[in-house]
Amino acid sequence: MNTKDLAYFDRLIKLKNFSQVALEFGVTQPTITTAIKRLETEFDTTLFLRDRVHHELTVTVSGEQLAIHAATILKTLELAQHEITHLTQQQTVLGLPPIIENHYFPRVAAHLQEQGMLENIETLEGGSVWLRNALQAGQIDLALLGSTAPLAYQTLVAEEFDRKPFNIFVSRQHPLAARKRIYFSELRQEKFVLFDSSFIHNAAFNQLARRNHFRPEVVYRARDTHIIMNLVAENVGVTYLTALVDQRRDDVVRLELLDDEQPEFISSIVYRASHVLTPAQKQVLAVLRGTLE
Repeated sequence: MNTKDLAYFDRLIKLKNFSQVALEFGVTQPTITTAIKRLETEFDTTLFLRDRVHHELTVTVSGEQLAIHAATILKTLELAQHEITHLTQQQTVLGLPPIIENHYFPRVAAHLQEQGMLENIETLEGGSVWLRNALQAGQIDLALLGSTAPLAYQTLVAEEFDRKPFNIFVSRQHPLAARKRIYFSELRQEKFVLFDSSFIHNAAFNQLARRNHFRPEVVYRARDTHIIMNLVAENVGVTYLTALVDQRRDDVVRLELLDDEQPEFISSIVYRASHVLTPAQKQVLAVLRGTLE
């Protein structure tokens, strides 16, 4: 089977227009038509019904079924291409969420530099949710990810190395600043400044909110810890962050949560189960394990 035929088929499923698919791939329309006929012969079925009068293209049940498998096959082939390309390179792409990067990576970087490996590290920053998807898509080789439960994916290997609680941070001007500890339910009337949905913090925050039966008012979402802390310092709202946050400022106060069975911020070294690590990547993994575990 020609994998190019599957690529044409996949786009035709989405665009439902032979001419547009041909234009996108830079081929003639008969090329697309022939590819679809080959697939129909291969599977002994009809994949599309064409209404030439109304210029409509309808996907059959067989077409819908093949579309699911075609998307998986094409994604796997793309991942294989990424991995094979990376095998020929000395570079290691390391995914780092900002809080984990600030807290753990300086120690890792020091050991990488000692071994002359730091210059071959390319870092990609983002929230743990976004980075996990990028790792599965083959865009990065290794990652340090946060989660609220041990990562259990067939496609990923996760090696947990630390757990920390979540805290509430308020402005020094806030009435709660005089407290050291607080129950989440006491924040019912507060405005919140939080990370956006690409960060694992949201899962932990939503879990506590549901448990306490109220919908918090979120006035701003950001992707940067410093922006969040600056907004908290200006009393725009309070925030909910892992205790890993390096809070060395007099205008923000950290409060511990008293709730039972709170979510924890779990930090793990993560890589794809299918990925054959290069010698350089194995060395990086060994440094990560030796430094963090």
